Amino acid sequence: MSLLLTSTRTIKLFFAHSNSRDDKKLREKLEPHLSSLEPLRVIINWYKSQTLTGRDWKQESYQHLNTSQLIVLLVSPDFLAADDCKNITRWAMKRHNAGQAYVIPVKLRPIDNWQATPFGHLQCLPYNGEPITSRFWPRQDDAFVNIVEKIREEVEKIQEDQRQLQLIQEQQKSEIFASIDRFISKHSLNRIIRGTNVPTFSVGIAASIIVIAVLLGFCNFSLERQVNNLLTQGQNKLGKRDYQGASENYTEVLKIAPKNINAYIKRGEARYSPKDYKAAIKDYTQAIQIAPKNVNAYIKRGQNRHFLKDYQAAIKDYNQAIQIAPKNVNAYRKRGDAQYYLKKYQAAIDDYTKAIRLSPDSADIYKSRGLVYENNLQNKQEAIKSYQKAATLYKKQGATDKYKKIIYKIQKLQQRKPQPSN
Repeated sequence: MSLLLTSTRTIKLFFAHSNSRDDKKLREKLEPHLSSLEPLRVIINWYKSQTLTGRDWKQESYQHLNTSQLIVLLVSPDFLAADDCKNITRWAMKRHNAGQAYVIPVKLRPIDNWQATPFGHLQCLPYNGEPITSRFWPRQDDAFVNIVEKIREEVEKIQEDQRQLQLIQEQQKSEIFASIDRFISKHSLNRIIRGTNVPTFSVGIAASIIVIAVLLGFCNFSLERQVNNLLTQGQNKLGKRDYQGASENYTEVLKIAPKNINAYIKRGEARYSPKDYKAAIKDYTQAIQIAPKNVNAYIKRGQNRHFLKDYQAAIKDYNQAIQIAPKNVNAYRKRGDAQYYLKKYQAAIDDYTKAIRLSPDSADIYKSRGLVYENNLQNKQEAIKSYQKAATLYKKQGATDKYKKIIYKIQKLQQRKPQPSN
């Protein structure tokens, strides 16, 4: 395998934000977290509107905007009101819709009528859609970590797409040059047999090779652009819950690039939502065959197997995910869910406890552990402890409805009389 297949090009990441003092402070807090992206060969550029003597920062910012694969919009009321930011948003969304870049909106501060913004249909960060400054994020560093994790996922997807396209291009080059080699060998041999001057004839062959090489380069560029465009269209349709349309886009990608892992995983997501679990499992299986260490594919396949009530197979997938990534919280949590349905209640408790150790602020996992203690192990005290921890976290995160429900559950449990012993 050539070096081309194992290397990826540098990923350019562009951040746009308003010049308000509040937004600049949040940008400064985010910036140190981005250092973890450096090993992935990511170049980060920030929007600068001011023009200094001898240097047009604004023009340079637009040059970066036009050449970046990922565009992150740090959105606030000031961002939406600023003319410069409106222009950046308009151009960024144009590139996004054309499949030339991927836009990621980030909520810095509360926004009224988010869905009415030009990017309102896109999945925003942090993951819960709550602004960084909301009560949901008592520690803003947690929000910044979540943002960088999601950006890293998108960077890795782009790099994987690059590798798959490079693989296809290498295969195409090998086939074409093999054909050229056969062409040269055949005609050179014929010329030798006929006594024709071979070097003279080679000029024509060389010209043919140059033409083929030019056409090959154009073909490679066209394929890459077409794949990126289809992937972006599919993502947009997923955001709008057009699962059939998204699935069709990813199918078109796979016709061009049969080993595109991202297309298999995304098509699996499109099939999962309308509950076509078997088809989704096939897609994740294909992704795993191409990339046996793709943790995301194992977890998603396990999730679909869970919904088909094949809990043993689901656990096998979660085991594989944990073997590859021993600190993956989601794998432990979902394995705990599968253990519960197999009535392996202590095993479920053990998995929930491992997930909590890795992510101590996960209120929902505390709640799940409390339910097993209460309903299946009849351990009232441990159930109350888990519920109380969940309640504390729900309150800190501003999840009022969940907080009220868990408090009511604690009160009912405390009032419950002990079961008579036999």
